[in-house]
Amino acid sequence: MAIARPVGNRKPMTEKFLLYFARPDLLSAAEEMLRLYRPAAAFTVLSAEEFRCWQNRPAAGEILISGEAAGPAEETPGCLARLSFLRQGHLTNLQRKLTVDRLPWEDKTGAERRCIRLLLNGLLKDFRGEPASPWGILRGVRPTKLVHRLLDTGQPAAEIRALLAEAYALDQAKADLLTEVALRQRPFLSSRAEARRLVSIYVGIPFCPSRCLYCSFPSFPLQGAERRLAEFLDALRREIAAVRQFFAQHGLKTQTIYIGGGTPTSLPDREFRQLVRDIGQAFSSADLREFSVEAGRPDTITPVKLMTMREAGVDRISINPQSMRERTLQLIGRFHRPDQVEQVFRQAREAGFDNINMDLIAGLPGETPEDVLYTLERIGRLRPESLTVHTLAVKRGSNLKESGEFSAAPAPLVRDMLGLCAGAARSWGLVPYYLYRQKYMAGNLENVGYALPGKECLYNIQIMEERQSIVGLGAAAATKAVNPADRRVTSCYNPKDVATYINDLQGYVARKLTLMQRVFTSKEE
Repeated sequence: MAIARPVGNRKPMTEKFLLYFARPDLLSAAEEMLRLYRPAAAFTVLSAEEFRCWQNRPAAGEILISGEAAGPAEETPGCLARLSFLRQGHLTNLQRKLTVDRLPWEDKTGAERRCIRLLLNGLLKDFRGEPASPWGILRGVRPTKLVHRLLDTGQPAAEIRALLAEAYALDQAKADLLTEVALRQRPFLSSRAEARRLVSIYVGIPFCPSRCLYCSFPSFPLQGAERRLAEFLDALRREIAAVRQFFAQHGLKTQTIYIGGGTPTSLPDREFRQLVRDIGQAFSSADLREFSVEAGRPDTITPVKLMTMREAGVDRISINPQSMRERTLQLIGRFHRPDQVEQVFRQAREAGFDNINMDLIAGLPGETPEDVLYTLERIGRLRPESLTVHTLAVKRGSNLKESGEFSAAPAPLVRDMLGLCAGAARSWGLVPYYLYRQKYMAGNLENVGYALPGKECLYNIQIMEERQSIVGLGAAAATKAVNPADRRVTSCYNPKDVATYINDLQGYVARKLTLMQRVFTSKEE
């Protein structure tokens, strides 16, 4: 959900929904739709008796949603849904009925659940007179996985685009974008044979110079935390050694390394040098194709750190302005100046980096499309090899969410911002190569990574498409073990709390290695 400064004391009207579905699976499908498209709405599940009472005595300000399976034949998936409410004292019923074809992986129940979501997508549009979400009923962080699933069966791209529009109610532009991204990713995806020997490494460094307004990642201010930092880095070295030994025993090689956070470059020069050297020495090999560092905050990047990264073999970095409006940077808690972004970018070029990503956020507090255009114009002069455009998400745990000081910007405004970013990226020769979505995003939209052909971030593709195992090291890092036989993903997580990570490291490492042992032993068999 994007934000803008509130106007006066007005607050968005809270809608109160009542739900009645005799079948629990259809009820949960309806709940999913409401949470997705009306995240601020309150809703109550009715019993059969309460449902009958409401029909006899409907209450003003309440919206009743009900539905049932209604296929024309026993084996044909179909549903009927109604949306009922009082309008000027009279009960109004909006009703839709739909029959759907089962998708290859769906049983009848799954098709009926999808049918209910399609019906509610249309009914909510009818009720408010608002445009439907451009993403239709598609849920989940990784929508490209659906396209890959279809491509794996040999289905042509044109048929996939049509299916996305019909079966999931995607806007045609989103169906085209999703298919374009998936097709571009195909050459980079791990085959089953490669997934048996190649993995990627993620290292989480949970320290920052300050906490950004929108950030929900585990991160801790470095000031006054010198002892805790030393303890953390010592624990991380032990975790690196254990995983390196496991790789040697099982013949595993690292394809990509990604150091993120937090802000890894917020570490002092000496500690940062030791960190990147330790990781490079532990996991570099002839198979390593990419070594990325999320440099992130321009005010933490120095010529010394740039040279340290080059010497350690880092070949891709991110320098993330988020906005080039100084008033916005101050508001969101990023205390660098826009001209520092340009200065650090030039220093990175002088240090020899020829693959630099820059992050922007659409929907930052108080910003307009004109502000986004200004940011794009300044960034465009730098010509980064990739641009990652995030839609602001107001997440639990962020200061933005907890403060309650900001209200949502209109979805059409954020769509305009994303359109400007897409147009600028393509005008620079960048093409979309990865895409993901999150809860609580402005307009229920998306994050898109653009890159020059040949400069795509391989780690980003692997973590999103889940066809290669990712081993997470450090605080809050996730390990995702992918079984190449069926591409089933099993995950385990390091703790977010730094003290817990330090004190209980042995148990977390044992859990991780047990998971990897199980997956890679089954592969070998």
